[in-house]
Amino acid sequence: MSEDKKETIQDEEFQDHPEVLDLRKKLTGMSKDSMKKTTDDIRTEISQLSSKIDQLKKLREENNSQARHHRSMRDNVSDDKFAQIERIQEAANKEKELRDECNVQIRLNKERREELRDELRSAWDKVNDLRQKYFKLKDEVGVLPEDITQEIRDLEWKQQTTSLDPDDDAAITKRISELYEKAYAVHIIGYSSDEQENAINTAKKLSEEHEKTHQNVLHYHEEGQKHHQKMLDLFKQLDGMRTTGSGLHEKYLEARHAADIAHQKIVELYERIKVNQHLMDLIDDEQIRRRHEKSQKLREERIEETKKKQTSSKRMTLDELRLLIGDDEE
Repeated sequence: MSEDKKETIQDEEFQDHPEVLDLRKKLTGMSKDSMKKTTDDIRTEISQLSSKIDQLKKLREENNSQARHHRSMRDNVSDDKFAQIERIQEAANKEKELRDECNVQIRLNKERREELRDELRSAWDKVNDLRQKYFKLKDEVGVLPEDITQEIRDLEWKQQTTSLDPDDDAAITKRISELYEKAYAVHIIGYSSDEQENAINTAKKLSEEHEKTHQNVLHYHEEGQKHHQKMLDLFKQLDGMRTTGSGLHEKYLEARHAADIAHQKIVELYERIKVNQHLMDLIDDEQIRRRHEKSQKLREERIEETKKKQTSSKRMTLDELRLLIGDDEE
C-alpha cells in the first residue's frame, strides 16, 4: 500500500476524533512556539506510552508462560486425582444440602413454637378461669357438681326403693330441693370439673409439644452446625488440592485472562500512539503550509521588486530574469 493511500485511510480513521477536531480548530491561531510545545508534549507522551507497551509485553509474555505451565501440569493430572476431587466436591455439596435442610427445620419449628406459645397462653388462661370459677363455687355452694349429682341420685333411689315414714320422706324431699338449688347455682357459675380437667390436659399437651419443638430447634441447630463444619473442612481439603486438577485449570484460565487483559491494553496504547502521531502530522502539515505561504509571499515580493527594476531600465541579474519568466527554483 502506498504512503499516500495510508495517509488517506488514516485521515478518514481520525477525522471525527474529538482531539483531532479540537486541534484543527486551534491550529490556525497557534503560535510557532505553541506548536513546538504541543509537539514536544505529544512526543513525550508517545515515549511514555512506548515504555508502558514494553512493560505490558513483558507482563503478557509472563502470563502466557504461566498459562502454558499450568496447562501442561493440568494435562498431566491423573484420572484418580480428578475422581478424588469430584468425590470430595460431592461430599461437600451433600453436607451443604444437609445443613440447609437443618436450617429449614429450624425455621419451621421456630414458627410452630411461636404458634404453640400463643395457644399455650390461651389454654392456661382458660385453666385459670376455670379455677377461679371453682373457688367461687366452693365459696358459694360448698360442694362439687359431681357430688351434688351423686347425692341427688342416691336420695331419689332411696325414695323409690325404701319404705319411709312421712317425716323421713319429707326430709329427703327437702334435701333434694336444696341440692337442685345448688346445682342451679353451679349452672349459673358455669363450672364443670370435666371441662377443667380437659382444659388442664389440653394445656399440658400443648406444653409438651412446645417443649418438643423447642428441643427440635436446639437439635437441628446443633446438627446444622456439624454439617456446616464438615462442609468447611471438605472445602478446605479441596483448597489444598488446587494445585492439581480443576485448580490448575482455574490458574490456567486466570493466567490466560491476565495475558488477554495485557494484550488489550497494548492494543489500546498503540491506538493512542496512532492518534498522537496523527496530531503531530497535523501540526507538521500546518508548519509546512505556513512555510510555503511565507515562501510564496517572499517570492511575490521579489517579483514585484524585479518588475520595478525592469521598468526603471536597470540591469537585471540572471536570477531576476528567471524569476520573471517563472523558471526560478525556490
